[in-house]
Amino acid sequence: MTTNLPILVAHDGSAEAGRALRWAATESLRAHVPVRVLMVDEVLPPPWGGANGWAPMAGSLQVPVGDYPSLVDDVRKELADAGVLDATVQHRTGHVVDELLRAAESSSMVVLGSHGHGAAAEVLIGSVSQHLARHAHCPVAVVREQRDPDARRIVVGIDGSRPCAEALEYAFERAETTVETVVALHAWHVRVPSTDVWNAEPRSVETEERELLLAESVAGVRAEHPDVAFEQEAVPVSPARALADASAGASLVVVGARGLGFFSGLLLGSVSQAVLHRADCPVVVIR
Repeated sequence: MTTNLPILVAHDGSAEAGRALRWAATESLRAHVPVRVLMVDEVLPPPWGGANGWAPMAGSLQVPVGDYPSLVDDVRKELADAGVLDATVQHRTGHVVDELLRAAESSSMVVLGSHGHGAAAEVLIGSVSQHLARHAHCPVAVVREQRDPDARRIVVGIDGSRPCAEALEYAFERAETTVETVVALHAWHVRVPSTDVWNAEPRSVETEERELLLAESVAGVRAEHPDVAFEQEAVPVSPARALADASAGASLVVVGARGLGFFSGLLLGSVSQAVLHRADCPVVVIR
């Protein structure tokens, strides 16, 4: 990141939020940007429904973060112990997604745990993180424990699109300071060959052409970061599966918010959504 805007961390007192805070602290020191921690007392609509909006209404259920003063002290201490001296902790009441999106407008990145606790814990990964990845105007990091704690590989999904190119740039910039290896992974669905007896040519693109697309996609950024350890791989496997499988041996997966293909117009592509659910390490979605 080349901005001085703060990293925004969503914190609800859960163990997952604590893991996200520690990840954000490391990223803050790497990128030389401050940390802003936001705690939101969720306001749920009344069971009979009601108008959208963050303001509490009659019958609404307020779900507090917890012992706010104690939690603030814990957060500040953890950041200070990590070496982050430029940090603020804020408290809001409202709808979590709305508050985080509003705060994200003046942030360089949003960081949150893979799920929290409380009334909506079971669906948080499908609601808060997905909404933020869809609508935030900055990168969104969803932090979960690495399956392989010793992994030092940043896996980047490549399909030739602009968001994927920006994801690759982020990975290389990060790897310059973390000394991780960047792995550019291009995967694709293998299509069924034509059943037209008059045309026996398979409809799939040849592997050589895919490898050429990958090589062209990474050439420029590799030249700009010659000291970064780098690997590339093109595999005829569904992109979501390939990235999820690669995440088992990765320290981070980086994907563009949307790529090429039939669903390229979506705010969040189907591959990005699947990786957010299935990865075995932190995931950063680049917009």
